[in-house]
This record gives sequence, structure tokens and C-alpha cells, in this order.
Amino acid sequence: MSTSPRHRLRGTAVAGLAASCALLLTACGSGQEETTTTSGRVAPSPTGTTGASASASASASASPSASASPRLTDDQAERRRIVPATKITWDKATQTAVAAVTRGKLVENELDWAPPNAGASASASMSAGASASPSASMSAGASPSQSAGARTPAWHASVAAPDGTLHDIWVDGVNGRIISDKPDKDQDAEDKSKLVALLKKTTVTPQQAVQTATKDKKGTVTAVELDDDAWSVDVVDTKTWYKTTYEVSLTEQKVLRQEVDRD
Repeated sequence: MSTSPRHRLRGTAVAGLAASCALLLTACGSGQEETTTTSGRVAPSPTGTTGASASASASASASPSASASPRLTDDQAERRRIVPATKITWDKATQTAVAAVTRGKLVENELDWAPPNAGASASASMSAGASASPSASMSAGASPSQSAGARTPAWHASVAAPDGTLHDIWVDGVNGRIISDKPDKDQDAEDKSKLVALLKKTTVTPQQAVQTATKDKKGTVTAVELDDDAWSVDVVDTKTWYKTTYEVSLTEQKVLRQEVDRD
């Protein structure tokens, strides 16, 4: 039985359609598999990315350099060196210096580094050990060299005798002993007379001046000086190492002026 062209054409068309369907199904399956594979490979983990970012951020904020303290000026750095090295407070040093002059009165007392030759004197007095004063016992086991390297912190005081003669006295800032005591050779009769008159009109003591200066804001007193019209009191803030100078009335326990030195 012979097949007509029409039947052959229909058969061919059916066969072509079947082949096309098979190819389409294969392509769809392959595309779905590729999509799944690609998706599994490329999609990032949200948790992993956020965690890494947070960790990096935390590390940056915790870094010491990120919150580095401001650079100190030369004066601030000097205060940071000498103040912690000093074991004797201004009032103890004043008491020692004034006691060295009969009926003496304080004119000035300032924290400074002792002169080079004074360090040897201090070391010698410490090694002697005999008749140690109560203030010396405070510094047992702590020599100036341990506290301040090659330099010795000391209180440089000026104490006036009743006739106005000034005594230049150095008191060791670590053990409280007198390093040196010498009369001021630069004074003349007029200088002595003026000083006697100034001390006579001054009714506020140096201790009262310091109390007045540190009443509202505490700190470490590093200098007390009698000027012509006021007591000058230097107070150092040991957190910022700024120095505030207070001028206190000679006749009233009142602050007249104050100035902060941030240098």
C-alpha cells in the first residue's frame, strides 16, 4: 500500500514536533539546573557580611590610636614629670623652711628642680640617716633618683627674718630635708624696709590664701608667692596638667583674679 504525499507530510510534521518538544524540555531542565547552581554559588551570606563589617568597625573603634590623647605642651609635660615625683607637699616644705629662720615669715615657695649640686647634698643627707625628721620617714625607700631620674624635685622658698632679710632655702621634695639655706645677697636696706612694710599690712596667711584658691576647684599647689597687692597661688590640675594662677587679697580671703595657663 503506497503512502500519499499528504500522509508523509503529516508524519514528518508530527516527528518534527516531537523532536522540538524534547529539545525544549531538555533546555528547560538545563536552564533550571544552571540557575540553581549559579544561585547557590553567588548569593552571599547576609550574616557573614554584616558580622565581618561589625567586627572591623569594632576593631577600629577599640584601637588606641583612634582615641589617642592630645599632645602635651612642653610646660604640661614638665608638670607631669615633676608633680608626681614630689612627695612633700607645699605646706610641709613651707613649715620646714620657715622653721629654719627665727620668727620667719614665708614670702615665696615654688616647686622646681633642685640645682645640680643640691642633688649631691640631698643624697648625702639621706645616707647619713641620723636624727631623721618625721618628713624624712615619709620617703623611706624612695630616693630622689628613683622618683625623678638624675634630677631632684625641690621646693625653693624665700623666708623673711623680722628685719626683712630674705633667706634662700631649698627643701628636698622627696625626703623633706633642707638642701641649702643662704641669705639673699642682692637685698639692700630699702628692699628690706619695703618687705617689712608689706608683711606688716598682709593679714591673710599663705595657708589661708591656698585654702581660698582651692576652695572650689582642687588641685596640686606648686607655688605660693607674696606680691605687692596679692598672694599668687599656682594650682595644677593633674588630669589636664593645666595650671591655674589665683590672686588672693592680702587682707581678705577672696579671689581677686584667676588665669588658666593651657600651655
